[in-house]
Amino acid sequence: MLAKLIQSRWTAIAWTLTIFLLMIMPPNRIPNQGLFGIKHLDKVVHMCLFGGFVWLWFMSRLNSDKNTAGTGVLARLFLISALYGIVMEFVQHFFTNRDFDTWDIVADIIGAALAWAWLSLYIKK
Repeated sequence: MLAKLIQSRWTAIAWTLTIFLLMIMPPNRIPNQGLFGIKHLDKVVHMCLFGGFVWLWFMSRLNSDKNTAGTGVLARLFLISALYGIVMEFVQHFFTNRDFDTWDIVADIIGAALAWAWLSLYIKK
């Protein structure tokens, strides 16, 4: 049952919307104490969010058509994830008054690249 949930297109859509909602959250709603006060933890969160984006969309594609879920799909998902991260950084800056952070974009791209690399190994098996 968990495998079906992970491979569902709806799970990938929900993850994409979750990223959007987290990115547009007003700065005064973001906790900065306790676990959330750890310096640069937000970069790890960005890596997980955008790595998860690539992974979940790839898994949903794998579920719908195993023959076309290859390295080309992964490359496109990586690019979409990177662009989504860049666009969301602008969106949060202009619409929520949060700071534009180039390092958040770098973390988004690293997360997407790590998922791409890991899934590339998965495809080869």
